Amino acid sequence: MGSYLAAQHARRSGDTTAAANYFLDAIAADPDNVLLLQQGFSYAVADGRYSDAKRIAERLADTDMNYSLPELFLVLHQIKDGHYGKALDKLQRVPDAGLNRLLKPLVQAWVLVGMKKTDDALMVLEPLRETPAFMPFLLNHRAFLLDYADDPRAAAMYADVAAADRYGSLRAVIGHAGLLTRQGKKDEALAVIAAASKRFPQAASIKLAAARAAAGELGGKVINSPADGIAEAFYSGASALAQESAAGLAAFHLRLALYLKPDFAEARLLLANLFEQEEQHEAALAIYRTVPDDSDVADQARLREVWVLNALNRTEEALQAVEVLLQRGPDEVEVVAALADLLRQENRHDEAIAQYTRAIELSGDAPWSLYYARAIAFDQAKRWGQAEADLKMALQISPEEAEVLNYLGYSWVDRGINLKEAEDMIKRAVLARPDNGYIVDSLGWVLYKLRRYGEAVEHLERAVLLRPEDPTINDHLGDAYWRVNRRIEARFQWSHALSLKPTDEQAAALREKLEHGLNVAAKPRPTKD
Repeated sequence: MGSYLAAQHARRSGDTTAAANYFLDAIAADPDNVLLLQQGFSYAVADGRYSDAKRIAERLADTDMNYSLPELFLVLHQIKDGHYGKALDKLQRVPDAGLNRLLKPLVQAWVLVGMKKTDDALMVLEPLRETPAFMPFLLNHRAFLLDYADDPRAAAMYADVAAADRYGSLRAVIGHAGLLTRQGKKDEALAVIAAASKRFPQAASIKLAAARAAAGELGGKVINSPADGIAEAFYSGASALAQESAAGLAAFHLRLALYLKPDFAEARLLLANLFEQEEQHEAALAIYRTVPDDSDVADQARLREVWVLNALNRTEEALQAVEVLLQRGPDEVEVVAALADLLRQENRHDEAIAQYTRAIELSGDAPWSLYYARAIAFDQAKRWGQAEADLKMALQISPEEAEVLNYLGYSWVDRGINLKEAEDMIKRAVLARPDNGYIVDSLGWVLYKLRRYGEAVEHLERAVLLRPEDPTINDHLGDAYWRVNRRIEARFQWSHALSLKPTDEQAAALREKLEHGLNVAAKPRPTKD
């Protein structure tokens, strides 16, 4: 019972490794408990403990239960060993329900390709056409499996993927360009990548593919075995699940992809991203570090390591990691910007400003975010004129960016200038980000400064609900309560704000308010989002 309770606590805490350990301990103590076996299987897979998962899956296969994942895992095990006939037999036991409506045909098709039954594989995929959400999988995998089989129809299938613009994938683009390169059609390969570059201008994999195609080095296949093809299916499915905020299920499917294809760097990168989003930073760091330096996504993984180290408060290590990246690519804009961000966090404002300026110069056509970041550094360095100019430049590039509208509007409110224009800006920011407590607070505060105290209370109360832990927002609400003669509630908010670890300056002002109210209290300068 103790291991089971510990496993449930670890599960709720998001600690996958601990949950797997405790579930396996609980199974050892109660080996016939089907519920424990099911949960233990899920967490064994989620933690990449495939031998444990296989052992549990074999036991679950002998039970009468409505749980298809262990059976599917055993199918994958047969495929991994090249036993395609056995895999097909076991696949028949996997029910056609839920996500299996997508995965089962994809797995079956790749098994048939492994058995040299390409036309049968294409027929198995056709029912996916009936579900619009499955069309990207149909188009991409139809091209992949024909390419793998050296079927002359592959080029036409890749062209179908490119023509169905909203269904295209980066991996299919690279596969198509690779096929054209092998056929000696280098110019056509470059044209395919150029078209993709317009659709995905920030995609690192497309930039790498373009460089390789230009050098004549893009002749490999994306898929090199049926197991690779199925791993690609699980990876694509996990990518879709991640976009739907189903992080746990996405991570499970990524682990299945890695079971079939351990060197699948893109799957490792996405898995680490998911752990990072779930604030499992140690787990994320460990996985990022398994992405090999010679993979297409190595630079992305190394840069994410920097931010995970920063999240773990290992700032010196993060700075050292950035320096290593700069030695490899001194003109990489993202790396220079990362160094600037770290320096700004360390209050090394002048150094940060210099690096942001370098990133802007290297960018040529710099994005709004670099001007916004440099503006914050200028503001923190007490160089408001330059900060204001950068904020305006950021809005010139992207006029409706909520963060910039809020920062500039709030800064004007803080300085008691341009209040009507600030109100208009902040209202636009609230429309874009209605559930952002800091931005809602800004609207309340500008209304307070305009002496529209009743309206200010309404928005500040909502801001406190959205960000109850923020001392500044609670302080603002206290001020607004005081102005509408809700004095007891005002003192409560100030007292609460004092308990939320405000700055020393804010704390002194709060104590003054608690003693004297707003009649003689000093006004603290509020922080910005």
